Amino acid sequence: MARRLSVDGSADQRRSVAALWLGLLVGVTVAVLTTSLQTIPDGRFLLGVAGAVIVISAVATRPVTTDSRLTVATAITLARGAALAVLAGFLFVGAAPVTWLPAALFAIAAGLDAVDGVVARATDTVTDLGAQLDTEMDGLTVLLGSLLVVSKGLAPAVFLGVGLARYAFVAGIGLRQRRGLPVFELPPSQLRRLLGGFAMSAIWVALLPMVDTAVSRPLSLAVLVPFLANFVRDWLAVSGRR
Repeated sequence: MARRLSVDGSADQRRSVAALWLGLLVGVTVAVLTTSLQTIPDGRFLLGVAGAVIVISAVATRPVTTDSRLTVATAITLARGAALAVLAGFLFVGAAPVTWLPAALFAIAAGLDAVDGVVARATDTVTDLGAQLDTEMDGLTVLLGSLLVVSKGLAPAVFLGVGLARYAFVAGIGLRQRRGLPVFELPPSQLRRLLGGFAMSAIWVALLPMVDTAVSRPLSLAVLVPFLANFVRDWLAVSGRR
C-alpha cells in the first residue's frame, strides 16, 4: 500500500494537515536561518513570509473532488511552497544577510519540481491533489521569482508578464466560461514545459550574486518573448481560433 502522511479522513482534515505542514516547514526554515545567520529577521521580512504562507496555504488547501491523499510526494511539493514563502520575505527588505540566500531558496522551489513527480510515480502515489499542487506551485514560483527580480532591478519591469501570464490565461478562460463561450482542450506541448524551465532558469541566474545586470536583464528579455508568444498560441487554441 502506498505510504501516506495522514490517515484517511475528511477533506477538511486533509486540507488542515496540508496547511499545518506548510506552516511547520516555514517555521523550521526561518528558525534555521535565524540560528545559522545569528541575526533576528527584520519585521518586514517576517510580514512578507506570513503573507506568503496565507496565500500558499489557500492554494494548497483548495478542495479536490477526487483523489486528495497527502503523500510523501505531496510533502515535497509543500516544501517547495515553504521555500517560496521564505523567499517572499526578501520582497520587503533590502539586501539579503547572505547574498546567495534568495538564489538558494529559489533553486529549492524550482528544483524540487523535478523530484515530487518522480517520487509520486516511483511510489505509485500520483494523486489529483498532487497534480493540482504541482501546477499551482509552478505558477507561484515563476510569479514570485519575477516579482523579486523586477523589484530588485535585476530584470526589466516587462518581465512581470512572465509571472502574470498564467493567471491572465486562467482568468481569460474563466471569463469565457461565464459568458457561455466554448473553451477547447489545450493540446499537449513539450515546448510549454521547456519554456517554463527557461523562465525559472533566467530568474535563478538573475538572483545569483555574481551575475551582473548587464547579463540578467538581456537574458530575461530573451526568455520573455518566446514565453509570452507561446501563451498567445495556447490562448488561440483554447478559444478555438487555431
